[in-house]
Amino acid sequence: MSSFFFPQKKVVFFDMNNTLVDRRRCFDFAFVDALSEFTGRWAPEASTWTAQDALHSYKLEWSRARKAEDKPPLSSEEIRIRSLKKALEPYPIRVNEAFAKIFFDQVELAEEKYVSLFPGVEEVLNELSKRYKLAIISNGKRSRLERNLRNLKLERWFPEHLIFSSLKNGPRKPHSALFEAAMKATGTKPIEGVMVGNSWKNDIIGATRCGLDAIWIYPAHAKKISQRKVGKHKILIIKAVKQLDSVL
Repeated sequence: MSSFFFPQKKVVFFDMNNTLVDRRRCFDFAFVDALSEFTGRWAPEASTWTAQDALHSYKLEWSRARKAEDKPPLSSEEIRIRSLKKALEPYPIRVNEAFAKIFFDQVELAEEKYVSLFPGVEEVLNELSKRYKLAIISNGKRSRLERNLRNLKLERWFPEHLIFSSLKNGPRKPHSALFEAAMKATGTKPIEGVMVGNSWKNDIIGATRCGLDAIWIYPAHAKKISQRKVGKHKILIIKAVKQLDSVL
């Protein structure tokens, strides 16, 4: 039993996408599939710009836009459309809001074929469930979350009443309302819970604002495990979800 947290936690709240589920991998495959559907009927010589080229361009533009200091800052939807325009510049496609919606709807549908867990997730959840109550706090669509949990056979650890997701036009992480609703529904005091997620802003800062300690999954971190504090709250930094059993 690890002593990273004292007193011992009772509830572990998990983010879903890119914490338990490798959503980036899903997106990459689905983006290529969806674009190939749009361009598949073109003559082979119509363009030398491949779907993989477009995906690479999209991700580069997305990264640039997220780091840009625009005032006011662009919304996620604006960044998504801007990145898609850049990615599809070599194609005779007019990218506007309507096209982007159709395209990303296709991507979302295609993603279902590629949904997969990070290595070690099932083993970690199985061990942690013996010592803690487990719950999900996610900005994802509830219907999609439940479908993914069912298809990945995770519902045994996360029944419906322990899934907390943002509603349309409702508060989203890092807003405190979503964390507070989860704590209230599970009867969890802040000192009794810990949040696990990959987003520093949404998961870690959002959780600490509500009095929760947190574990940040950051694959690029130089050390295997390290600690820091945000205010009075302890933050553990790990590289992969499979390390959780050694720190909780």
